[in-house]
Amino acid sequence: MNLELRRIDIWSCIKISFILYGIFGLAIGIFYAILLTFLGGILSSFGGKEFGSFSGLFTGFLGIFMAFFLAIFYAVIGSIFTAIFAWLYNVFAKIAGGVKFEFEGEKTVLKGEESQASFKYE
Repeated sequence: MNLELRRIDIWSCIKISFILYGIFGLAIGIFYAILLTFLGGILSSFGGKEFGSFSGLFTGFLGIFMAFFLAIFYAVIGSIFTAIFAWLYNVFAKIAGGVKFEFEGEKTVLKGEESQASFKYE
């Protein structure tokens, strides 16, 4: 069975990409928060009194802020680009045709109908 994807619903792409990019951004933000915590510890051990308050900034507010900021930033920017690319796909699919898929179903025999074979598509 051959099917062609002629149009992508932009709003459904935005919803899914917002969630996925938000999760990805939170993971990256947590990584940066841990990295900034280590950097703050290194600066305080080398600098002594000069970098004491500076390292507190890294280990505290900035690390937590980066995790949430990157989650929101990735979700918003990723969703914007997803909407643009879905719209571009719809424009070019009208001009050149959509992406074609070929599906193959299993040949199954239903109970009680051994003489007739049918195809089941899932």
